[in-house]
Parts: sequence; C-alpha cells; structure tokens
Amino acid sequence: AVVSTQSTGTNHIKCQQFLEPNQQDDVQKFKRALRTHNRTSKKSTTVFFERSVSTSHMQVHAVPVPRYSVNDIKDVFYTFADKYSLEVQEIPAGEDWQDTVPPGSDYFIAEFENDDKLIFLCSQKVRFPLQFGREVLASEELLNMPRRVSWKECKISKEQEEHDVKQFRKAFTEFDSFKGGDSDSDSD
Repeated sequence: AVVSTQSTGTNHIKCQQFLEPNQQDDVQKFKRALRTHNRTSKKSTTVFFERSVSTSHMQVHAVPVPRYSVNDIKDVFYTFADKYSLEVQEIPAGEDWQDTVPPGSDYFIAEFENDDKLIFLCSQKVRFPLQFGREVLASEELLNMPRRVSWKECKISKEQEEHDVKQFRKAFTEFDSFKGGDSDSDSD
C-alpha cells in the first residue's frame, strides 16, 4: 500500500505493524469511515483483513458482509482455522493487537465491526493459505460467492472498473473524513 501523509511523504510499507503513529491514525480514521459508509449505504458490516505473509507491501482488504453478527463471522474464521490447523488468538476491542505479534513476524489479522480482532501467527510448521481471508468471506456460510476466492475470477473490464470507482467515490464522499470542505470545487 502507498501511505501518504503530509508529515512523512509517500512510502511503501510492508504491513500495518510498521506504520508510524500518525499513519496508523489515518488508517483507523479511514476504516471508521468505510464502516459507517457500509453500515449506512449497504446495510452491511465491514470485515477488514490483512495478510502480511509473502508480501513486501501492505494490503488491507475491506469487505462488506450482510448483517451477520460479529460472532457468526468469527465462527466461520475459526472453522477455517481448524480446517488448516492454524493457531488463532482473539484480541478484544481496546487491546493492542501489535503486542501479540513479534516485530517482523508473518501474520494474518481479521478486524470486525466491534473492533475485536483475530490474529493468526504464521509459523514454519503450517503453510498459511494465501487466499485465507477471501476463502472465509466468500464461503457458503457468509457471502456464498465461491468463485470470488480466486482474485483471477474477479476481473472486470476497464470501463466497468472506472464506472464502479466513480460510483463508489460519489457514494463515499459524505463519509470521507480526509476530504476538505471544498477540495473538489472548480471555482478558484
């Protein structure tokens, strides 16, 4: 991911764990805005996940999920963790998940509407499935979109992508806390 702030410029960052405090604040602010947008516009809860395994840049995915309870969604993550023999730790809202992850370690984190988190520490003993987050959320139990497990099945035309981006920007504008009051104004 490319993180840009006025004080630090633009840098490529490996994972959330390496963000500066002001960058962490910006990411959390954006997550809150996306949650509010999805809750209001899509009547959905938002699940964020990051896979810091075999990657050199941060990717935080935001997936709107129809109004399941956080516990129902967590249960599906636990089911898939059992399937792959993955160790999982639950971090309650308000506790810092980064205290659980040794610096520089590979991890997967899922974050929920109530700010609870599930941390999966990746070890040499068990190969972590690279599409884990997509597999869980696209599962029959949640989104029932099995074809979406593979990103290759999610390709759309450039025209459709441009249309979707335009629609999202329009819908998200009122929730975007980074947008200045008249930054899109053509009158100067």
